[in-house]
Amino acid sequence: MAIEIKPETVNELSQYLDMGMLCFYHKTNGELVYYPDELEFSGYEDDWAEEIGKIEAAPGDYLEFEKMNSHEAFKVMERFINDINHIPTHNKFIDAISRKKPFANFNHLISYYPDLREQWFAYKGQSYIEFVKDQVEAHNNMLESDEDI
Repeated sequence: MAIEIKPETVNELSQYLDMGMLCFYHKTNGELVYYPDELEFSGYEDDWAEEIGKIEAAPGDYLEFEKMNSHEAFKVMERFINDINHIPTHNKFIDAISRKKPFANFNHLISYYPDLREQWFAYKGQSYIEFVKDQVEAHNNMLESDEDI
């Protein structure tokens, strides 16, 4: 049976993933559970014990959603830059991501372009929403495969 996730929940998932959270969606009741990805040895494990406990108690009841890996995030950045029509600005961004530390270079450079910065956040947000939708589709394909067995 396919899982239907409301658009506002997809949006919420995308935002939490972008912030570096581990995200889980309960298959039957639609509850969204999330906690920071890098909790181990952080000293904040107790703050998230309830959320972690829910997942550990019934992992099969949840779908796990993953954040973009660095390659995927870089591709989003590249696609955004390819849409910059002003050639000198486009070239500055190409140069920035062609050097070491492309994400840091991009973030530093975009801070000098307030209009582009706003466009970037909207573009990145929409890209993350599509990324989550692709994961929903993949989860549904796996659930359908499991039903065929």
